[in-house]
Amino acid sequence: MTLRANLKSRLAAGETIVAPGAYDPMSARVVQSLGFDTVYVGGYMSGAHLAVTEPLMTLTEQVEVAERVVKSVPLPVLCDAGAGYGDPVHTMHTVRTFERSGVCGIHIEDQVYPKRASYHAGLEHVIPLDEFLEKMRYALEARSDPNFLVIGRTDSFTAVEGDMDDAIRRGNALRDLGVDVVMPRGVRQREDLATFRAGVPDVPLLVIAGTDDITVQEYEELGYKVIIYATTPAIAAVEGIQRAYTSLRDTGHIGIGAADVATRRAEVEALISLPEYQAVEAATTEREFQNRVGHH
Repeated sequence: MTLRANLKSRLAAGETIVAPGAYDPMSARVVQSLGFDTVYVGGYMSGAHLAVTEPLMTLTEQVEVAERVVKSVPLPVLCDAGAGYGDPVHTMHTVRTFERSGVCGIHIEDQVYPKRASYHAGLEHVIPLDEFLEKMRYALEARSDPNFLVIGRTDSFTAVEGDMDDAIRRGNALRDLGVDVVMPRGVRQREDLATFRAGVPDVPLLVIAGTDDITVQEYEELGYKVIIYATTPAIAAVEGIQRAYTSLRDTGHIGIGAADVATRRAEVEALISLPEYQAVEAATTEREFQNRVGHH
């Protein structure tokens, strides 16, 4: 069974899918090493690791991030495809491009395109529902693999033009259109999550986690089956780097002891498969020099 078929069957069986975010091969391998079975590549973190905001990223840049993650782990990868990068014809191209990249599914939203940086400040703008459904209809038709997940995302709940009623209306319309999963962005509080779940039945729902004090178990109880962590890796990476370099600036030392550095370095080297490569060299090109291993 392919990764896509397996993921879709898990979803159909009602399994909860937890997908921590990753923005490069090493962060994806951290996700894998901790026992998670699905990875998420979000636009926010992709833009952040390039030091730009997601609305300034191109389709090519996002696909390149996703492809590097796909090639680094034997896990299904879900990816943020923004607003489809344009009109219906562009959205068709977006679906086909992501499908060729090897990801197992994408979500497409109803924000205006080009996207605006101010949406990160709560100033989302959504296109009319009929235009969005037309775009999503072409997205569904564009996929060649029926197991490739097309996830319909609505930002209407927090949009300037929207509210909960409109978000529910759009969620139901997406379900009726035939998307595999519905994703209500900005629906974060428990009461709102419950309201949306009750208003949009009979379809798996995806929730963005990691920004509120809600556990996986609580999301499950609220009826959300796909749980992604969209900003967590960027936040965690910056927090760790800042801690080490703040200590360096203030004390002249990174604040991590030599033993811990050695332990962490070994973990990094395991993540990038260095021991495997060294074992091959130990049996071939470096065979006669093995008595010198560790002399540095």
